[in-house]
Amino acid sequence: MKIRPIEVIEKYGRCIELISMDPFFNDITVGLFFKEPNITVFSYSNLDGVSDRLKQIRDRIVNVSGAMPHKDNPHQATFICGMKEGCCSDPLRFVLKEAVTKDRDLDLSKGIICKDLRSEMMIKVNYEDNSNGKIYTVSGDDNTEKPIIRYRAIANGLIKYGAFERVDNFSFKLNCNQRNDKIVNLLLPLARNISATEESLAAEDAAGQMTTQSLGFSAN
Repeated sequence: MKIRPIEVIEKYGRCIELISMDPFFNDITVGLFFKEPNITVFSYSNLDGVSDRLKQIRDRIVNVSGAMPHKDNPHQATFICGMKEGCCSDPLRFVLKEAVTKDRDLDLSKGIICKDLRSEMMIKVNYEDNSNGKIYTVSGDDNTEKPIIRYRAIANGLIKYGAFERVDNFSFKLNCNQRNDKIVNLLLPLARNISATEESLAAEDAAGQMTTQSLGFSAN
């Protein structure tokens, strides 16, 4: 018997994000649901191999976000904070997109760093554990007045997309006061170009609403 949408919500919680077509598995629709303390990767598709594909996506989520896999359910994960009151859930829409649509390693060997889109400088996010908590600070390899404005703008983008707690104009921390370099690293390229990301999110939201309201997920 096919599970109904209301049953999925009752079992797995609210839908955080929806990918309308999985380009690596028969264009099925994949959703990420949250019900404290777990996130669940789910699809209505009954195609052969769907369960294995959902496990692959869950494993990718663990790899790119620093989440911890559920020991009994191959489609579920959580974070060290237990995701109390939705903690660490805001960045997961970006995490799911990365996990489903891209097949790459996110390199942290040189730290949290990426090239700025508006200049030749490199943007860096440094971590420090001090008396104020586990703090991340945006900086770069240029300290003139204009780059400082860019650092502040990028910090604002990271705080917006990650729902982080602001410390000052350039610094922030996770609401659960945990360290998670992978999440910050994933969000940094988005935060450096916040206007384009906002436009992309708006388009994806419109497509997602069409899928959930008109199709109830594509089962394929």
